[in-house]
Amino acid sequence: MNHGVDSTNKTTTFEQFRDEWLAEIEMGDPTPFDKGVRFATKIVTQWLGVTADDDDFVICDGTGDGGIDIAYLQRRDTDPSDDSIEGDTWYIFQGKYGSSLSGADSVLAEGRKTIATLEGSNHAISTHTRQLVDKLTIFRKQASDSDRIVFVFATTDSLSPDERKALEDLKLIGRDRLFGNFDVEQISLSTIWDALDNVEISPLSVSITGQFVEQYSGLLVGTVSLIDLFQFLKAYQRHTGNLDQLYEKNVRQFLGGRRKINKGISNTLLQTPEKFGLYNNGITVVVSGYRKLDGVLGFSLDDPYIVNGCQTTRTIWQVLDSKLNAGGTGSDEATVRWKEKASRGGVVTKVVRSDEAEITNITRFTNSQNAVRERDFIALHSGFRTWASEMKDNYNVFLEIQRGGIESQRAWEKQNPGNSHDDYVNAFDLVKVYGAGWLGEPGLAFGKNPPFLPNGSVYERMVNRSDDDVPFGAKDLYAAHKIKCVADEIGFGRHAQQPSRRQSRFLFYHLFIRMLSHVILLTPELNQPTVPASALTDAVLALTRSEYSDRFVVMRNAALALVDQYLAAGAANSAHKEQSFTEIHNGDLNGFLKAEGLGNDSHSPLLVQLLAQHNQGFASIPMQGYEGNPTQREFVAQALMA
Repeated sequence: MNHGVDSTNKTTTFEQFRDEWLAEIEMGDPTPFDKGVRFATKIVTQWLGVTADDDDFVICDGTGDGGIDIAYLQRRDTDPSDDSIEGDTWYIFQGKYGSSLSGADSVLAEGRKTIATLEGSNHAISTHTRQLVDKLTIFRKQASDSDRIVFVFATTDSLSPDERKALEDLKLIGRDRLFGNFDVEQISLSTIWDALDNVEISPLSVSITGQFVEQYSGLLVGTVSLIDLFQFLKAYQRHTGNLDQLYEKNVRQFLGGRRKINKGISNTLLQTPEKFGLYNNGITVVVSGYRKLDGVLGFSLDDPYIVNGCQTTRTIWQVLDSKLNAGGTGSDEATVRWKEKASRGGVVTKVVRSDEAEITNITRFTNSQNAVRERDFIALHSGFRTWASEMKDNYNVFLEIQRGGIESQRAWEKQNPGNSHDDYVNAFDLVKVYGAGWLGEPGLAFGKNPPFLPNGSVYERMVNRSDDDVPFGAKDLYAAHKIKCVADEIGFGRHAQQPSRRQSRFLFYHLFIRMLSHVILLTPELNQPTVPASALTDAVLALTRSEYSDRFVVMRNAALALVDQYLAAGAANSAHKEQSFTEIHNGDLNGFLKAEGLGNDSHSPLLVQLLAQHNQGFASIPMQGYEGNPTQREFVAQALMA
């Protein structure tokens, strides 16, 4: 999978990537404290694929933080078609920028400090951290078996083996003192770097115990016990510090820590693990090479990647980790019986020696009978790659397919002057802009990721237009990019000067496009009784032409005024007066703005009324000082008719 570097010769070293990634952290002579906040925020948002504007993203870093720099609540996906038993997950991050972490003892000391804060025994904490701890206390009391707390060390450089071992020790401490579903992770710049296709990962060999038969040269077929497969996963994590790397050749859209656990697989593992092999299709591992182990059954696998069986192995990891790594020096009869049955359970395993060119076909064909549909692969390997190429060729914009790709590309461009892009943008960000604006889903765009990923409901609407419209393409993404640039200039987000703009970025996209659609409908010369998506794209691009920049400003200001008025608590048609705001969301603006029906009459009728009023004013208020005194609508329409 190509993540944006569009030539096989375009390679950068990790050191070059690291320098480019950290340049933003060092920009402007920041204080050590500011560096730490910038580092933690950037690596966490890239790893999870979220923004820092969300109310569920909590920054505690500073005096009295209790060892918690950032916390993020990842809420379960409520999609009814989702068969997973994924629950809510609190990620608790401690960021260590540069050399602020040194040795296993430091890992243990810092981790113990955070655990003490979470259990309530650390009283020297700020009010902000206290509020977070109170939330987590309630979370622990009402958590289900599928909810988790994950403590994450975010570091510049990867932890050493001893430091990783100390982190594993912290997991046992956390489970004993805090919460049974307490887990640990470690992320670093290497975590992001290793996910990029233009890197060379150091050769890695991991042994797997099992009974295999070589069907022909390059193919092993056999059975691996549940316990042995778990030991293989543990060995991989111990060597790399990052189990996610094992799935880099799988159907993987965006870097992140989200893990879904399949309910059926989990139930089998918990209740009848000895029958696991009867009910599961097995896994496929692609390797660069393999060698038979001396004296024991099994093979040493070189550079292994699981291309089919991500959900299976992730669930095995989750269940067996909780069963086998819970600690305790005594004995529990039920656990002993479960371990005996699990020792008899197995997983059908194929090991394929393959080069890079075959991995896409192997991944596609081995996934053809499960929930991953063929269009996932077409979208990932054909769609985004084509759009990335067209964005470069047509607009000289670098389209980042996977987070971290922008820094990698910029690092390469510094080594190759004359090949720079005019701008850089993340593909997933543009899909969300398009979904909020063109497809009228600002609430979903703010609150969820899955509908906007390949195979998601909004993504499918985006790429599967009606037959009478032109196909979706890079031009649409570029138009979304231009709207995003406007919002970036306004300064939406956590640090916005006006409260109305802190959580309303996606609402702005939505209203901008809705008002532009109304301009098209009311302009007879355009002859558009309906407004297809492609017409909106053409209209946006017409406004971005330099000679019509003043029209773009008028359009921007009109949408912005609408956002500000709607979110003003005392306004007549305010969001705070919506029935759903008080009765469904209990006055929670964050939840209200994330609702699926935002922008629709059933969920936000006052917004619909306010939009109609603004459209009416837009069509009647004259533009003073311009020839003919055109109305604002007519003024904007001049650019669309040119």
